[in-house]
Amino acid sequence: MGTVLLEELSFSSELAHAVVLRDVQQYEVAGPVVVVNLTGSDALVGHGQSSALPAFSSTILHGGTITGALLAVLSMEAIPNAEQSARDLGWADFYGAGPGQPVLLRSSQHTIGTVQLDPAVVLRQPGLEPGEKTFTLKANLWFSPAGTDCGIHNLHDFIEVHTQISGLGRMQKFTTGEHSSLYEDQILSPGNTNPVPFCLGREGTFIYPWHQYRADTDCIWLALEYHLS
Repeated sequence: MGTVLLEELSFSSELAHAVVLRDVQQYEVAGPVVVVNLTGSDALVGHGQSSALPAFSSTILHGGTITGALLAVLSMEAIPNAEQSARDLGWADFYGAGPGQPVLLRSSQHTIGTVQLDPAVVLRQPGLEPGEKTFTLKANLWFSPAGTDCGIHNLHDFIEVHTQISGLGRMQKFTTGEHSSLYEDQILSPGNTNPVPFCLGREGTFIYPWHQYRADTDCIWLALEYHLS
């Protein structure tokens, strides 16, 4: 086994201890932890018999080993008052403190590094010209309390992926910016990642449908942003 490079992420805290592992082989973990494959190639997870952890996917491990080029590992903590803990940690109030605004708290963002991805493969978009491109990967955590609609939007200039860390939430798609136009729910429980990014590649940028995150219970989730370098 080569040298293991383990990096603690800047937003790691009692809410979710978070590290990145690089180029690990049969690295032993103690759980429960959420393991996220951050690259475009399969990782391997298991205990004696390994199975594939595909690109942009995640699982919960209670032990065993992981092998892969770039993996995030986050603990699953039971915090009774996560909102206050997030505020005490200095997480930013995305919408401000005005009356009637959704509670959406964001941790600091950590730039993990660069990865090589083939957008035609990871976006399941055969019409794109195949070939790997360099992306800068950034990550942060979010918190919202139960019943929060976090805001319908359709503008990002990056590939966005979400992994649920605690609570029950969902990614939703809409035909317009109105809640009544909802047409798809992707349910997220701890350890789940939305299976395919919502966007399509178009002329060097990414086109999204109207979408939002909704917290069904108090939720903490991991946002991953892949920016074309």
